[in-house]
Amino acid sequence: MQRPLVAPKRNTLPYADSLEAAMQQGGQESPGYDYEPVDLDKKAHPAVLKLRTLEEYKVRGVFGLGGFGVVYRIRDQNGQQLAAKVISTRPYTTQREMKALRKIRENPHNNLLLLHSVGILKNPPPGYTDEVIIIEACGPSINEVMKKARRETGNTKLCSFSMDNIKRIGKQIGDAMLHLEKLEIFHLDLKTSNVAFTSNFKYELDLNLTRPTITMSDFGIKVIDYGHSLTHSEPGSLEQVKLVQPQNMRAPEVFMGLPYNKKSDVWSFACLICELYIGGVPFNSRGGVTPVELQQSQFELMISRMNASIPIEMLEESKQGGKCNLNFDFLDDRKEADNRYYLMKFLREDTDLPLFEFLKFALIFDPSKRPSFEEVLNHPFLTNF
Repeated sequence: MQRPLVAPKRNTLPYADSLEAAMQQGGQESPGYDYEPVDLDKKAHPAVLKLRTLEEYKVRGVFGLGGFGVVYRIRDQNGQQLAAKVISTRPYTTQREMKALRKIRENPHNNLLLLHSVGILKNPPPGYTDEVIIIEACGPSINEVMKKARRETGNTKLCSFSMDNIKRIGKQIGDAMLHLEKLEIFHLDLKTSNVAFTSNFKYELDLNLTRPTITMSDFGIKVIDYGHSLTHSEPGSLEQVKLVQPQNMRAPEVFMGLPYNKKSDVWSFACLICELYIGGVPFNSRGGVTPVELQQSQFELMISRMNASIPIEMLEESKQGGKCNLNFDFLDDRKEADNRYYLMKFLREDTDLPLFEFLKFALIFDPSKRPSFEEVLNHPFLTNF
């Protein structure tokens, strides 16, 4: 689910104890972090996180700020750089996230975030609980890099990644997701803001192409944020029906009020790969005001863009389940496909066809026929580079 981008207003800390004061050196502002949230009020955040165990961590900036928490850039007493997630007082439980993080710590993977420790703060910032999760530090998310690159164009053009970079990013995300599957974890919140580069880096932006293109020579990525993750159901138990995934990355079965499954994250993964190429999400609402209207609009666009048909069995199961708000009458009126919205309209060069072959392979409406992450990783697009 999409989280608010702006944290709720809260009282500020005394100036002498704030991050703003700590970042002042010799009367000049420390350069800080290139991707720090815009309009961050550094007076509202502490310069040091103090735990009840007497450990202290210097705060060097903010990785991310949202309605459910803030993630600080910190250094421990040995100088090691880490990240600290402090939880908002808004109703939110870390149970799912901690369960996933502990499973990953027992079975680590290079492309998944690793838990360092958990603790209780003596000095939580105003508006936050005393719970803190300390994890390994990363660089900016894919979303942050794309936004920064777009600002370099004067906010006039969407920016995409080079084809080589798309393949390398896709391979690493796929490896991470396959490992989560083996750990019996659904991520259910896969999107560009939840995939981070392992460190800060320099990139090149070619503004002379049809679409400004980001290129990096050396990088690693990690899939992050397990706050919406769920574990696989026990064999023989009822499958869950739950509204999960960000709407523009949501799998068809979830829209239709059917149980999410091992293939639901595959749909989000393919949407993310497409976003790296076109610079924006491939499926988004074209109209509507209410949540139901927005979902209806997006679902119809998904059908049109993929020129897809829905199996009768899925439609019947959706109608019988009684948990779907979609109106399927539009399917009866589809006399011929509207090719204005075809996915292939995004194709820029014939040499990019392998990417679109991959997207057609992965973006299958019927989850029983959609490939698994193992099959996705064996596709030529993610093996030939």
